[in-house]
Amino acid sequence: MKTMTHRHFLTLLSGGLLAACMTGGCVATHAYPPDRRITIAENLGSALYITDVKCAKGESNHYVFQANAVNNTRSVLRLRYKVVWLDANGLEIPTVLSTWQPFSIAPKDIAGLRAVAPVPEAADMRFYVRWARD
Repeated sequence: MKTMTHRHFLTLLSGGLLAACMTGGCVATHAYPPDRRITIAENLGSALYITDVKCAKGESNHYVFQANAVNNTRSVLRLRYKVVWLDANGLEIPTVLSTWQPFSIAPKDIAGLRAVAPVPEAADMRFYVRWARD
């Protein structure tokens, strides 16, 4: 059995999976074209991929953000992520919940990330990932 190469993996990820988040969900990848709401620190290079990004109204009528972070290395990644929620005018909704959250991913593993909008009026979001600075 042949193993999947990095090129095949990226081809599968980028195969028509991008869509607008607030119109029923979305999927974004680190491959071209990137979702402009997702920002991965440049110094992470190809160590991390973000896949299966979904945004949808939950039972409480608040948007729920979910994504998978994929560790593409043979080392543990110690990272932080933050979700910033925006109102219909594109302005940040001030909340103590938009803080950097620590997470680690084992080598070649996947971590599920989740955040809930602080108010039902949230209309969009921005997602950021960076190295942890402990």
